[in-house]
Amino acid sequence: MTAALERVLWLGGMSGVGKTTAARLFAHRHDLRLYSLDAHTYEHAARLPPEPSTLDELWVDTTPAALADWFEEKARERFPLVVEDLLAIDDEAPIIVDGPQLLPELVAPVASSSAHVLYVVAPSELQQPLVRRRGSDLATRTRDPERARVNRLARDAELAERLRVDAASHGLPLVEIADVTETLPTIERHFEPLLATWMAAPHGDVAARRRDENEARLRQWRAHVESMGVEPVGEVDLACECETPGCVAPYTAGLLDAETARERGEALLAH
Repeated sequence: MTAALERVLWLGGMSGVGKTTAARLFAHRHDLRLYSLDAHTYEHAARLPPEPSTLDELWVDTTPAALADWFEEKARERFPLVVEDLLAIDDEAPIIVDGPQLLPELVAPVASSSAHVLYVVAPSELQQPLVRRRGSDLATRTRDPERARVNRLARDAELAERLRVDAASHGLPLVEIADVTETLPTIERHFEPLLATWMAAPHGDVAARRRDENEARLRQWRAHVESMGVEPVGEVDLACECETPGCVAPYTAGLLDAETARERGEALLAH
């Protein structure tokens, strides 16, 4: 385990159980640095070999087990880039890292302790409606979107079962939630005891952490709309970039508005 990773909190588990939303709020409450794998997908893809399979081959002409194998293979390819990014962060703040790609076999060798790791899973009957409501641009780009969605949901169930086994074999904690409202309290109960020293100390440049967090999300959003060949629509809740410790107020904006504010050199401040 590299000394620079001692302050990292690793949050893995199923997609669609509220991990990223909870990790973001937890980071903002405690002035932590947030590193979400979802916000670095396109950046990492540009540093890895291109995917040779078509979307139909990956998501329609497949099986859930094959999809799970492919997901784990890609997670293994990507993890060194995650570690490289984390080692490059120049900040004394603890870092919470979240993403379903954080397989136990990858995290166990670099985590400070099992207490620095948490996996969150949920029954399929809870997770699947959440994933369906969130939608998927990827599924709509296949010849059979519904089949792609069915395969994806079955893949998630397969990955969750593998995760239960792998977390136990590596001695890493895993929690089953019954509702997404349990995700944040679960994270707080597990990680807050590790933050006692941090909570009692000055928290440094909080605004810079939130700017970096927003920059990653905006780059990801821009890369996504360009890859899809569409105009950006809708709004998201970004982090408020004020200097107030513990600020959890959202800055809600569309991509173009946020980019325009950036071009003017303005901080993204919640009203």
